[in-house]
Amino acid sequence: MDHAIRAVLATARLVLRPLGPKDAAAVIDGVGRLTVSRWLSVVPHPYGAADFDAFLPLAEPGRFWAIDDGAGLVGVISLAPGLGFWIAPDRQGRGYATEAAAAVIAARFADPDAGPVSSGYFRDNAASVRVHRKLGFRTVAVEHAMCRALGQPRPLLRQRLTRADWAARPDAVAAIAAGPQTRQADRRPEIHGG
Repeated sequence: MDHAIRAVLATARLVLRPLGPKDAAAVIDGVGRLTVSRWLSVVPHPYGAADFDAFLPLAEPGRFWAIDDGAGLVGVISLAPGLGFWIAPDRQGRGYATEAAAAVIAARFADPDAGPVSSGYFRDNAASVRVHRKLGFRTVAVEHAMCRALGQPRPLLRQRLTRADWAARPDAVAAIAAGPQTRQADRRPEIHGG
């Protein structure tokens, strides 16, 4: 069954929007770094303009999104068919991957007929481990998958997220998935001491 999602999704800090030619430089710079591509199965290294040009027609709106923090593209997320994402090194550690993934998964599960979400990560990818755990994913298999950037197979932990596991996720991620209106209303005032 086809489960295309809206082409534009918004969170409190991010806009997930269709990729376009204007994103070429940011995508090439971000995913072109071996510190990023070594964690992805299908991305070559080096990654250049020809790779982006070949990728862009495949990046169907509602299945692939540019993750934009208002200052520009910080990464890419997809649900085609499983969840995949990357964040530029200078924007990592800010919770963007969790926030973007929560928005995409919430939109998918808004469809009552949508089945489980699949994903996976290479064994040593601690950041992806944290994101997947926060979202409620469970490991269903360990296999070897080719890492194109490194040109070798690596241990890959296959993940699955059911609707029940999504509903049972931690409150903080549930607030992210609920969107900016709920998050604004739930915020406590900040207290600044001196």
